[in-house]
Amino acid sequence: MLGPRSSLMIALLLGAELASSRIWAAPTAIGLQLQVTHLRTEFQQDPLGIDARFPRLSWEIQSQVRSVRQSAYEIRVARDEGALREGHDLVWVSGKVNSEQSTQLPYGGPPLQSRQRYCWQVRVWDASGQASDWSVPAHWEMGLLSANDWIAHWIQRPTAETSVLPTNG
Repeated sequence: MLGPRSSLMIALLLGAELASSRIWAAPTAIGLQLQVTHLRTEFQQDPLGIDARFPRLSWEIQSQVRSVRQSAYEIRVARDEGALREGHDLVWVSGKVNSEQSTQLPYGGPPLQSRQRYCWQVRVWDASGQASDWSVPAHWEMGLLSANDWIAHWIQRPTAETSVLPTNG
């Protein structure tokens, strides 16, 4: 059994060992690895049939450092993932926006089209100006935005003129 003095010495030695090791070392800017995750459109992940003309976008940030806050963001939207990843043929780019807000940010680009799929991603900056990588792309699909977008024939119960009755003969 160890006495109080021995226990204290062991605790101090362990603390010194942890402080000098990489396990406990404070993260550097390189090790920060700020990530943008959980992209949502209108409160949903990759929703179908959105009828909002200016869908609201949200995300979360993750970091290995406690109390990291977003200081700015940039959103980009394209019609397909390839264009988004390469950064060309973009439908909308927010540009760098100095804001801590990461929830319910309205799409701010040109009018969206019915039945169209849109891919988007975001990157953020922390308080020290370090930027994250672009997030993994997410998407949403637009529903029908106007009555003219509906292309269908009226479905109704057959009438005497349109129904063919079987004959027994």
